[in-house]
Amino acid sequence: MENKLKEGLENGEFVITFETIPGRGANSDTQKMLLEESEKLFKTGKIHAVSITDNPGGNPALNAETFAQEMYDKGITPLIHMSCKDRNRNQLMSSLYTMERRGMQNVLAMTGDYPVSGWAGVPRPVFDLDPVHLIQMIEAMNAGLKITGPGEAVPAADAKTEEPTHFYAGACISPFKYIEGEQIPQYFKLNKKIHAGAKFVISQVGYDARKMEELIWYMQDNGYGDIPAIANIYVLSFGAGRFMNTGGVPGVLVTDALLADLKAERDNSDDKGKEGRLTRAAKMVTIAKGLGYRGVHIGGAGLTCDQTLHILELADQLQDQWKDWAKEINYGKPEGFYYYKADPETGMNVHELAERTDMHLEKSVQKNYALSRFAHKHVFTPGQGIFPIFHNVEINLENKWDQKLGEGNGRYRKHGFEHVNKTNMYKCKDCGDCGLYAVGYVCPMTQCVKCQRNGPCGGSNDGWCEVYPGVRRCIYYRAYYRLKKYGDEASLGDWLIVPNNWANLETSPWGNYHHGRDGYRRRERLTPWREGEHKELPYEEWAKK
Repeated sequence: MENKLKEGLENGEFVITFETIPGRGANSDTQKMLLEESEKLFKTGKIHAVSITDNPGGNPALNAETFAQEMYDKGITPLIHMSCKDRNRNQLMSSLYTMERRGMQNVLAMTGDYPVSGWAGVPRPVFDLDPVHLIQMIEAMNAGLKITGPGEAVPAADAKTEEPTHFYAGACISPFKYIEGEQIPQYFKLNKKIHAGAKFVISQVGYDARKMEELIWYMQDNGYGDIPAIANIYVLSFGAGRFMNTGGVPGVLVTDALLADLKAERDNSDDKGKEGRLTRAAKMVTIAKGLGYRGVHIGGAGLTCDQTLHILELADQLQDQWKDWAKEINYGKPEGFYYYKADPETGMNVHELAERTDMHLEKSVQKNYALSRFAHKHVFTPGQGIFPIFHNVEINLENKWDQKLGEGNGRYRKHGFEHVNKTNMYKCKDCGDCGLYAVGYVCPMTQCVKCQRNGPCGGSNDGWCEVYPGVRRCIYYRAYYRLKKYGDEASLGDWLIVPNNWANLETSPWGNYHHGRDGYRRRERLTPWREGEHKELPYEEWAKK
């Protein structure tokens, strides 16, 4: 069956996707309604794909691939959301094998909402991979995956190669952050997702035309203008708006001003505000098209085929006035951070970078970093300080334990001194594949509830973790301002960090680092070396020294 989403984007069409949320149960009335409405809508030829969410809100729901298969059987092109919260890398790959076998190609890779409910209590989250890793894995499968042997982190030279798959993977991005140290790391992670192989991006839900423009300009200015950007248009009722206004949906901002307008529409109309919210959605479609987005992703609770068609028809009628609607749909934070300077005449942006003067030097952000930075430079950086001495000590120590425990078993040596100190400073969980160096010496495995190694998820709000608002800062917020104190914040985007190798669990991170067993050896540099930056030798070179 043709892939209308892929063909539409590759042919330069303005694509329309329609979002469905299957919800709980195996055969609910909601699921029946969604199948009927999706089939009816798709047959009009107005949309290119129907998307299916993956346990949204952190709640259990009908498997996305199963619901997508029913749509596929009806001739509908599905776009399957695939989050990393509930499945490890093997189960994600199993799901992808199933999709390939059944002919379904479109994947939207995402972190996923933190689990909040489940049978007999809240389940243990997985987050084995982040979306950057998931896209990398999909690209490797598309190229013909080389099969690894038992316990191997990389395939042997004579490894067998699987048949290439045919996935078309996209990624998510949130431009709707209003603190410098929250927004810039989002863009660093977008760079990594595109480098990993994302073929299109879909924005987070937001109601700020200036931020919508910001994303398009950012992508163009950074060489991603050929990557299709799709704007997320959520048809917002007063009830949903009130829920989002109180932080009910992680990462989605509904301001008091927008909520007041929704309330007025509800209270002053016979249809309880329905026409008002459909019209607002239509105006946002015109803004997206006018700004240069390559499509829109339309969703909303209980949204029907007829309502969706009404939005699209109204958008066609209103398209010429999109700049007027951009002034109207501006429910952001005027005092907040924007990537570009403001244009006071239009309420949009001037194509000039905004100043980045924000600094957070408080102890809760900077704690332990000065010492960690000193140690990294003078002890753990190849070619610097006492690194050669420390390297030889670690090599010799493991050799002695090899003699004591048997060749190859020295990696399991006792490392209580190291572990106690790292536990006290970083809450170390002894994963053995340390990622401290990549996140400003904030542990991504213990201090990020989603274990994100390549950048923040989209769920933070005002710099706070979505799970612990007002209590725990997002680790990338902390890392950004730790690094910015030294003028080094851009380093957050320098490297594509590989996933944790759990074969290293409860082994010495120092030993794994010096023997090249951890991810430090396999990370990939994404940006050119900056002037004055110490250029580390490749592992193979400094190991010989």
